[in-house]
Amino acid sequence: MADEPPVYNTDDALPKGTLLLSVIQHLFAIAVYMTYPVIISAAVCGTADMTANLISLTLIGCGFATLLLSSKRFGTGFPMPIIPNSSYLPASVLAVGAGGIPLLSGMLILSGLLEMLVSRFTRFFRRIFPEEVTGVVLFLLGIAIIPTAFPLFFGSTNGSPLDPASAVVGAVTLLSIILFSIAKPRFCKFYSTILGMALGCVTAVILGVFSGDVLAEAADLALFAIPTPAFLFGYTFDAALLVPFLIGVVCIIMKTAGNLTLLSSYTGKGDRNTLSRGLLLEGAGLSLTGALGGIGVGTSSSDAGLVVSTGIASRKIGVGVGLLLILFGFMPVVAWVFRILPRPVLGAVLLYAIVFVMIGGIQSLSSRMLDTRRTFAVLLPILIGVSSGFCPYLYADLPAWAALFFASPLTAGSITAVLLGMLFKIGIPHRKSAVLEHAAVYDFVQECGKLWTLNRLQVSA
Repeated sequence: MADEPPVYNTDDALPKGTLLLSVIQHLFAIAVYMTYPVIISAAVCGTADMTANLISLTLIGCGFATLLLSSKRFGTGFPMPIIPNSSYLPASVLAVGAGGIPLLSGMLILSGLLEMLVSRFTRFFRRIFPEEVTGVVLFLLGIAIIPTAFPLFFGSTNGSPLDPASAVVGAVTLLSIILFSIAKPRFCKFYSTILGMALGCVTAVILGVFSGDVLAEAADLALFAIPTPAFLFGYTFDAALLVPFLIGVVCIIMKTAGNLTLLSSYTGKGDRNTLSRGLLLEGAGLSLTGALGGIGVGTSSSDAGLVVSTGIASRKIGVGVGLLLILFGFMPVVAWVFRILPRPVLGAVLLYAIVFVMIGGIQSLSSRMLDTRRTFAVLLPILIGVSSGFCPYLYADLPAWAALFFASPLTAGSITAVLLGMLFKIGIPHRKSAVLEHAAVYDFVQECGKLWTLNRLQVSA
């Protein structure tokens, strides 16, 4: 599907039924990330009320940010939901532990303002984030999601071995989604995730992975409730946390650059200002969510992958998702629903969506001509990123600020890719000339292509 044009592109009108089901499908893809507020709260032994408030305010902030980003006039025009982001998790846990929600909110406001500032200098991004670096980031996004996706898929909690029943549920869900996505009927392709999740939930009930008894909790929940915003208690800042949050901002910028590259390439609708507008509004959304009292947010790679996998790229999906996220923020039952969805079902959806993100990274890398120095600039960051996931003990004794660089494969690999990319540019000539016979022209162009990492198709032409 990644090589096929969108069935519905960004400006295309959608049938109401298609729009509704597509929005629901994207919301299901987002559901797994709503566990991040729970993780942050649990890390500091937060109360149930604190957790519920954190989820609700994050939903509201994500909704407004999604509306901004999906706008054709002010945003990117792509259906790009804003979701809780793992890049801010380590720093957020430190902030909440040191100063509670006021400190977390203050640091997120500052982080958003920094991203907005950086968005004004995107003309330098091609030098800092060339396509091969973006490809590395997209690939590492898949690697970084393994510690989240596979424990969910296999029903593992707190490092426990896989649960056979949960593994069956996850396998049924993932296999169903794949089969529906390659089926001939368009209905099956469009709603493969929803159909697969439905079969997964049925399987979870049959195998006892999901108990109907938990549904009784819904009777005690209010239909609507207004969460308590953070600005009622003020904001605080801590200079010692600037580096951890700065790392989060850098990773978010690179991730969003990758997401925008993926959707721009797929839809053919991007322009030279797409990245600048995307980062500006993402930063504004981050500051807004922080001001409300939510957690760190950013664009969704899973939803970007879902756009490619389904072929439905209409920006109206982003508008629908944004409006529903705002509404859900005032409905306590929604946070409860996110919490009770079977873990293997969520893990299967996450694995399915991230495959399309990773293949986007591989395609970005394979489309470029790489000489020896660029080969190392691509592969070393991937190896270093993977090492932080498979061998975390190597970095256990580093100072706290340095250990944050190796907090995840995405952080370690992305920063290394940027640094090596800039380092290996030293000594590369910007121009090359030669007087050649006709037979030697091809070899000369090939040499220049590898030197400047040009597109393979352009060089061949």
